[in-house]
Amino acid sequence: MARHIRPILSFIALATLWSCARAPEPVPEQPRPAPPRPAPVRPVPPVPAVTIAWPDRPLTPGDWVYRRDNRGSLALFGPAGDAAHFVIRCDTAKRRIYLSRAGNFAGGDTGRMTIRTTTALQAYAVANSNEDPPFAAADLAPTDPHLDAMAYSRGRFAIIVKGAPDLIIPAWPEFSRVVEDCR
Repeated sequence: MARHIRPILSFIALATLWSCARAPEPVPEQPRPAPPRPAPVRPVPPVPAVTIAWPDRPLTPGDWVYRRDNRGSLALFGPAGDAAHFVIRCDTAKRRIYLSRAGNFAGGDTGRMTIRTTTALQAYAVANSNEDPPFAAADLAPTDPHLDAMAYSRGRFAIIVKGAPDLIIPAWPEFSRVVEDCR
């Protein structure tokens, strides 16, 4: 029996020690800090418009057509079955080349036609034509070096006239043929 008493005494001793232990004092509640203010929302700046360099823009839809008439030769660029967007004409009697962009300027105004090639940039004064459909046309000498820059531009050149969409035109042989007809 003495063997059974020892564990019971150990248990009583432990229970006595536990009963003497103090319960932890409650920690006084600390005031909770105010939640942090959200950072002011800054408006997202607008994404700048993506501008694609003209050599990387798609070509204006259409094809070149070469013709001869009583004034000389001409090449027209535009969609099949529709009015031309751009025309190069050689007037053999006047020995002049006319570059024409579809459309007119308002009320007798004149403007500029800027032509970009892979090697050059040139602006020409243009005036409204008296044709139907209307065109704004530039008058050039057949020896103008920018005609060669257009003919030899790497696959395309751009026609830029304020107030009209830019034309990205392929540099096909029809254009060069008209230039050569005038030289």
